[in-house]
Amino acid sequence: MMTLMQAAAPLLVLALTVTAMLAALAIRRSFAVTIGIAATGLILATISIPWALAARANPFPSLFNLTPDALGFAGLILLAGLATLILATLYLTRDLPLPREEYPLLLVLATLGAFAMATSAGFITLFLGLETMTIAMIGMIAYPRDRPEAEEAALKYLVLSGMSSAIVLFGIGLAALATGHLTFAPLLAAGPNPIILTALALIGAGAGFKLSVVPFHIWVPDIYAGAPAPSAAYVAVIPKIAVIAVILHLLAMPGSTVSPILASAVGIVAMLSMLVGNLLALMQENLKRVLGYSSIAHLGYLLIALLAAGRIGRAGVIFYIVTYAITVIGAFGVIGVLSRAGSARDADQIDDLRGLFWHRPLLATIMTLILLSLAGIPPAIGFIAKLYIMAAGVSADLRVLTATLVLSSVIGLFYYLRIILVMALKPADRAEAPASVIAIPITGWLTMAGLGALILGFGIAPQSLMTLLHAVFK
Repeated sequence: MMTLMQAAAPLLVLALTVTAMLAALAIRRSFAVTIGIAATGLILATISIPWALAARANPFPSLFNLTPDALGFAGLILLAGLATLILATLYLTRDLPLPREEYPLLLVLATLGAFAMATSAGFITLFLGLETMTIAMIGMIAYPRDRPEAEEAALKYLVLSGMSSAIVLFGIGLAALATGHLTFAPLLAAGPNPIILTALALIGAGAGFKLSVVPFHIWVPDIYAGAPAPSAAYVAVIPKIAVIAVILHLLAMPGSTVSPILASAVGIVAMLSMLVGNLLALMQENLKRVLGYSSIAHLGYLLIALLAAGRIGRAGVIFYIVTYAITVIGAFGVIGVLSRAGSARDADQIDDLRGLFWHRPLLATIMTLILLSLAGIPPAIGFIAKLYIMAAGVSADLRVLTATLVLSSVIGLFYYLRIILVMALKPADRAEAPASVIAIPITGWLTMAGLGALILGFGIAPQSLMTLLHAVFK
């Protein structure tokens, strides 16, 4: 019994946190109490991961994958969720004409689903985690219900996620029909046949939707633009970590092979994602839409490392997804600290950042580091991450994809540097500019400074992060 509880400790902590939040809301509505319980639960779940690893026995082998790799990704999900929770606390101000207490509950519930998905060893856990995460995220997107664009974004995500889930469920049904099991191993061990290939194609389409790669990307800019900043950060980061964790687990299983046809298809998806994402981002005036199209390109980069496989490919995937999480949460964090949920809209137009270097030089410096990291320019950490991807591509002789990465990165420079230029322009002659009128509390400054320090520190001394990731993802 003790071993069972020890191995499942992080999941149990998250489940108990959700229960405690529901009980607290039933007794007395208090945003401070709800936030406190949520933060405490996420921290306790994170620090319980080493204890779970020490169990050295998995009492649920058909449901959960409790290896160091899976729990490492789960820990990254928890830390990203905690960072998003801090940003949401700043965003949901007291003047919000809506109840605020349910937002942290939805965030922790979505994190529970993402955790279950990242550690899944079979299709039952995978699908339940996916649906728990998705339904909670729909609530997070639509939370400021007085904003028509938020309701529209949530409705679009509901419809498209429902279609994606149906496709995945159909694929799972075919996999169970072909193998007689709902775990991953029999599917990978089974020889290629039309039913298996169809099942893999359908499940892969669902993964492509969550990763937002071409041609499953069309929802990204609208959802990011309509969602409140903390919710957009969550949707942009957490599901992708969970899907990457599942893919790496599948690739590491005995008997797992990538057929040449599948590799070619993924290569085409990667190439199109890099080019389409960067080219469409050039034409955007909304910063969230820029980040949305940029994320499509970044997942295209990530697919190169997945295709490269081997030790350097795996290391490249892990390093890049960590870098992506830090920088994207930081980018949406800048939008979040300059916005309030009670406002008619977020400060998400590129012109809203005009004169930021004059009004808020520290915040502008942090945003510059974030943009340099996304562009892959030293001394930011994104430069090291792209070097990792390029090294993986070269080692696997993926010349066309590596060349596309370089070309598309050059295209990306234009819109990243344009945003930096707008921040350096003289302030517009208007007192209502978000950069000048929004008061940022000390917790907001500390959070953004912490993210900026990680981007710069790991960019200058990446060996420390590499050593940490090597210790976690054994």
